[in-house]
Amino acid sequence: MLLFEPFVIGKLKIKNRVGMAPMSLNLTQNGFVTDRMVRFFEERAKGGVGLITIGDGIVDSPLGKNVKQSTLIDDDKYIPQLKKLASAVKQHGAKVALQLSHGGRRAGRVTQKGYLEVTEGKIPVAPSPIPHPVPGQVVPRELKKEEIKEIVAKFGEASRRAIKAGFDAIGLHCAHMYLCGQFLSPWANQRTDEYGKNFEGRLKFVLEVINQIKIVAGDNFPLIVRMNGQEPEGGNSLEEIQEIARRFEKAGVDAIHVSVGFGAPTKTPGLIPSVSPMRASVGCIVHLSENIKRGISIPVIAVNKISNIFYAEQVLQKKMADLIAMGRPLIADPYLPAKALEGKVDEIRPCIYCCQGCLENVLEKNAPVACSINPMAGRETEISVTPAKKKKKVLVLGAGPSGMQATITAANRGHQVFLIDRADHMGGDLYLAAKISTKKSIEPFLTYLINQIKNADVQVELGKQITPEWLDRVQPDVAIVASGSQPIVPNIPGLSKVKFLTAAKIITGSEIKGKKIIVIGGGPMGCEIAEVLCESGKEVTIIEILDDVALGVDCINRLPLIMSLENYGVRFMTKSKVDSITDQGVCVDCLEETQLLTADGIVIAVGKKPCLEDIDDIIKEKVPEVYIVGDKVKSRGILNAVHDGFNVAITI
Repeated sequence: MLLFEPFVIGKLKIKNRVGMAPMSLNLTQNGFVTDRMVRFFEERAKGGVGLITIGDGIVDSPLGKNVKQSTLIDDDKYIPQLKKLASAVKQHGAKVALQLSHGGRRAGRVTQKGYLEVTEGKIPVAPSPIPHPVPGQVVPRELKKEEIKEIVAKFGEASRRAIKAGFDAIGLHCAHMYLCGQFLSPWANQRTDEYGKNFEGRLKFVLEVINQIKIVAGDNFPLIVRMNGQEPEGGNSLEEIQEIARRFEKAGVDAIHVSVGFGAPTKTPGLIPSVSPMRASVGCIVHLSENIKRGISIPVIAVNKISNIFYAEQVLQKKMADLIAMGRPLIADPYLPAKALEGKVDEIRPCIYCCQGCLENVLEKNAPVACSINPMAGRETEISVTPAKKKKKVLVLGAGPSGMQATITAANRGHQVFLIDRADHMGGDLYLAAKISTKKSIEPFLTYLINQIKNADVQVELGKQITPEWLDRVQPDVAIVASGSQPIVPNIPGLSKVKFLTAAKIITGSEIKGKKIIVIGGGPMGCEIAEVLCESGKEVTIIEILDDVALGVDCINRLPLIMSLENYGVRFMTKSKVDSITDQGVCVDCLEETQLLTADGIVIAVGKKPCLEDIDDIIKEKVPEVYIVGDKVKSRGILNAVHDGFNVAITI
C-alpha cells in the first residue's frame, strides 16, 4: 500500500504516509508539557504513525492561547519539557513537528462572560476589530503595525525553541481562523493599510512569518503550513486559496496541510467544520486538498474523517493528496497504523465522531482530552489493563455499550465472563443509534465490540432473562449490572387514553400513521427522532419545556442537527409544557397562554430512567461483589457508559 511506503517532506524522511493531525488537548499544565501529555503522544508513536504534529505551540501568551491549557513556546523555560516530548516520540521511529500558532480574536475562544480566565483579562487582538461570529464574543483590538512586527519576531523565536527542543519540523497554523488565517481572509481582515486592503496585503503578515521562520531555521528545515481549503461567504474563493498555496510554495514552504473550519456557525452550503460531525461523509473535504494539489508541486496533506484505511489508500492512489493526517481516529485507536499494516483491520477501534471527549471536554468543559470509545485516551499514565491477580466468575447483565466494554476488559484480564441480555442482539442503545441515518458512524464501532466479544472466551446468552436458579448454578463472584434504561412516560392527563410511540419504537420500525406529528421533548433524542420523522415525510412540531432544543448535544453535532430540522420546517415550541391531551388535540402552555394543537400522532421523547427489575435485589443477595454501571445508574451518554464498564472491569 502507498499508505505505508516511506515519504519525504523537504529533506525529512518519514517511514509512512500516515500523520497525526495537530489538536487542542488540554494536557499541559500552565503551558508546560506534562508527563501525561508525553505518554499520550508516545503511545501514538508506538502505534506506527509516521509523523506526529503537536498542536498548538502558542507563540505569545496569554493573548495567543486557544484553550485554557495551551502548549506554550514563548519562553525558553518551556524547552526542557518540549524536548522530553520530542524525544519520547522519536525513539519509536516517528517524526515529530510542532505547529506554531496565535489565537488572535479566537484566543481562548473567548466570550464576554468567560475570556478573563484564558487571556488573563486582556482583550484579544486581531487584524481588524471584528468579533468572531459567535454570539457573545469579545470585540478584539486591532493590531498596530509595530505589534504585528513583534508577533512576526515571536514566531521566529518560537521556531528557534522548537528546533532546540529537537522537533523534526515546524508547522504553521493558518487555518481555522486563528490569527494567521484571520490576516489571510477578507472574512476577518478589513484593514486599509499594507496588511490588508487587497489580496497582496492580506498575504503580507503570513509571508513575513514564513520568512522569519526560514531565517531562523534555514532552508533545509521542513516547514508545513496548515491552511483552509474553503471559506464561508465573504472569504477567499477556491481560486484565491489555490493562489495562496502557490505563494506559500514560492516562499519556501515544504508541504501544505489542507483543513477547513472557522469555529463559528455558518450556513454556507457544503462547508464542513474543522472537526466533522457524525453525519458528514467519509473524506468530506478531500476534494479541497485535491483543489490545492492541482496548483502546487510540494506535498499536500489531507485530513478530516479519514479513518477507513482503504479509503485513505484510495485518496493517495488517485493523487488527491500525498499524505493522510488522522486526528480523532488516533485518539480512538493509537495503534490504527500498526494494526492496518499487520492486516488486522477488524481489530481497529473506529472513531464514531461523537466529539464528546475530544471536543466537548476540551472546548466546553476545559477538561483534558478523553474519548467516548477509548477509556485509556489521555489517561495513559494513570491506568493500565493488567492480568487479574485472581481469576473470577463475572456476570455482566446487559449487552449495551457499558456491558460490552466491561465484558471485553474483564475477559482480556483473564476472568471467566458470562454476558446475558434479554434482547436477541447486542448493542443496547448503540444498536438503536446505528439505525439513525445521521449516526451511521456508530455501526462500525458496534461491529468492533461484537467481534471483540466473539474473539474472547466469553459465554454469551441473548434473549434470556437471568433467574435465581441460574445464579445458584453458576455462582458468579462478581456481577456487573448494565441493564440500561427505559423511556420515561410523563404523567400527562389524557396520555393514557391515546395511542403514542416512544422514540425507540420509531427507530426500530414502528409505523406512526398520519402526517402531522407532535414530539414531546426537544432534547437530543427528541430532535433526532424528529429528523427521522421528517425524513419519512412527516410534519413535526417539537414541544420542549426548556429555553432551547438539542441541549446536551455537543457543539459540533448540534448545529447541523438544528439546521436540518429548520430546513425540514420543524416547528419549535420552547418554554412550553404539555398541559393535557384530549380528543380535540394537545393542550400546550406556551408563554403564559394555552394553545390547542391538532396532530395525527404523538411521540414521547422526554428522557430515560434506569430499568428497575426484581432480579436486581436477588443479585445483590446472591453475588458477593455487585457493580452498577452505565444507564443503569443514570442516562449520561456513550462516554460515561463505556468508561463505567471499563473502570469497573479493570478493578475486579
